Amino acid sequence: MATSSIFDSSSSERQWINEIKNIIKEEVKVDIEVVVSIFRVPTTLSAIKPEAYMPQLIGLGPYHHFRPELYEMERCKLVAASQLQKQFQSLEFDQLVDKLIEFEYKIRASYHKFLDFDRDTLLWIMAIDGLFLLEFLGMYVNKDDTSNTNHLVDSAGRKLSQDVIVSDIMMLENQIPFILLSKILSIQCSSTNLDDNLLPSMLMTFCKAISPLKLMEDFPLSQVVNYAHLLDLLYHLIVPKLEEGHESTKKDVQTSATKPNATQHVASGNSCQILAILWSRLSYLNILPSQITKPINDLLGNFRKIVGSIPGISYLASNYKKNIKPENPISSEIQNHPQVEKIMIPSVSYLYNVAGVELCPTTDITMIRFVEEEKKFYLPAITLNVYSEVIMRNLVAYEASTVSGSLIFTGYTELLNGILETDEDAKLLREKKIIVNSLKSDAEVLQLFNGMSKSIRLTHVPYVDKAIKDVNNFFYNSRKVQAYKWIKKYVYGSWKFLTLLATILLILLSAVQSFCSVYSCPHIVNSSTHGQIP
Repeated sequence: MATSSIFDSSSSERQWINEIKNIIKEEVKVDIEVVVSIFRVPTTLSAIKPEAYMPQLIGLGPYHHFRPELYEMERCKLVAASQLQKQFQSLEFDQLVDKLIEFEYKIRASYHKFLDFDRDTLLWIMAIDGLFLLEFLGMYVNKDDTSNTNHLVDSAGRKLSQDVIVSDIMMLENQIPFILLSKILSIQCSSTNLDDNLLPSMLMTFCKAISPLKLMEDFPLSQVVNYAHLLDLLYHLIVPKLEEGHESTKKDVQTSATKPNATQHVASGNSCQILAILWSRLSYLNILPSQITKPINDLLGNFRKIVGSIPGISYLASNYKKNIKPENPISSEIQNHPQVEKIMIPSVSYLYNVAGVELCPTTDITMIRFVEEEKKFYLPAITLNVYSEVIMRNLVAYEASTVSGSLIFTGYTELLNGILETDEDAKLLREKKIIVNSLKSDAEVLQLFNGMSKSIRLTHVPYVDKAIKDVNNFFYNSRKVQAYKWIKKYVYGSWKFLTLLATILLILLSAVQSFCSVYSCPHIVNSSTHGQIP
């Protein structure tokens, strides 16, 4: 069986050998301090929603520059690059490429995948894409200036969507190293005296405009270009470093409390229906004296009013009728499993309506916490729009590829995925100003977080773990939930037998009723309800 190869001829093999020799020879001369920062997205993430990780319109850098479906936009990139060159009024394009030669191996070192391009091809790719990115950042920062956007049209002559370009620019595999952008601008600055803070200012303005979460305040511009690329900068602006003493430990943050089970809800609902029908038939037939039936009817009516007036119990009851599935029970098998699909925590609707937990927005991702004394759950405010999902998914992918400690951003997305079960949950977070939703509906918020945080390793974030543990302890120890658990244990546990007994009695009573409908039974049928068969 023939094996696949990257070579299509003996000449290509010889070319590869020569390239490797040159790289080894030159790397001895060049002290490369660049750390790999641009990775291919793991298939465990990209398989769920590949379009969130593969550029749809613009391919930047060596990974996607020559993809056939994206290459038709090459003309747009060339026009943008040429316009920026004209603004600089300095070097010709080929002269710029020549000055980038000394950065070739630093550029190669930024990419995790081996780049099978010769020097000239790689540098022309990076020069074109680097200039295009700088041009777009400048246009995005100056949104009111539309004089230089006419070149952004596709093959059909339609205006390109700025949102799609933003999504493509923020994909992990589409990143352009800052060392390249800084070098391009430094070459131009030597003849035009551009401000040294121009690039940091553009990058910070862009990140503030597209970030779903609030960025770190008072971040010094001098440190911006010290990061690898746009996604790396945005990640560290959102996620500050944890103190060393806060390193996570593999502790179980789940509680042993069992959450309401949907199957039990359905069964109990059917049992209630059977018992209700049985009582109505007993009331219809004159088997029990009115001295018994009337007090019971009054008692049941008052009981329904009392239960309906309790917010938590009425909310649970309404959800049972709608057959809404709450969280699954937390078994010991799930707790000990290294790959937990979803954090076991009550949804925000259960927390708010059943346990009376107040949902409060905060500005910092590190401020996630539950304060039991105040019954307040603090969550960072997040803005969701058409490109937020792409940005968040690629931040998760970048974190999984580079961070060796706590996956803070991934843990945050897992938490949101855990507390969002229904459209009502998303609506509640929107009303509480925790989610600023610019999407079409609350249902899209659920779809956004579905599968986003399927990490390749177990996520442990100390303060998030503590918040989840505190919420679970409070919820399952609250009086309303304890009352429900008592009812489920001592009442629902007997309903299987009661349902069987009620079904048998219902059949017998139906037979009696049918008999009395044919033959007059004045002593059996209640005359006050005669002719009103329920």
